[in-house]
Amino acid sequence: MQAPHPLPLVRNRWHSGVKLFRCSQVSVSRFSLAWIAASALSTTALLGAPVFAQSPGAAAAAAKPVSLETMNDLALAAAVNVCELAVEQKLAVQNAVISNAKAITYVVTAAHGGQIAGSGKLEASQIVNGSIVQIVVRVKQGCYAKITADDKKFVDEVIAQYIAQASKAQPKK
Repeated sequence: MQAPHPLPLVRNRWHSGVKLFRCSQVSVSRFSLAWIAASALSTTALLGAPVFAQSPGAAAAAAKPVSLETMNDLALAAAVNVCELAVEQKLAVQNAVISNAKAITYVVTAAHGGQIAGSGKLEASQIVNGSIVQIVVRVKQGCYAKITADDKKFVDEVIAQYIAQASKAQPKK
């Protein structure tokens, strides 16, 4: 007879279309499990980053810009993570957004040399700022109704600043 798993995961509810599992007092979504696995791989890659930067394949990888589709996928994954952290773990949206934007920036910089299709080579600060906007827009679409008033204020301010800057950049007629 096999001993029961010490931390049994039991499906017991849905959250934003993502199945959640309950383990003691901790909620873990299927996506969060994937995010944790990806973070572990990223950490492993981070520890080996100097080796990666010196490998012959690194120059080829850095020469190929990351696609807009991949950037959208990264922003969506980050927004799901932010919503999970904000709603379930009560972490401030601002902290979660900035952390996820930095993670996206690391991936784009390390694997693609900071190059994004259609935008060319960008500075890390440009990638962080663009990622913040993309994540916040998706948070607004996803879990906005479930976040705190302070978090809503942050989301609204980021979107308002982006709209103001975009309108300034438009040529006047």
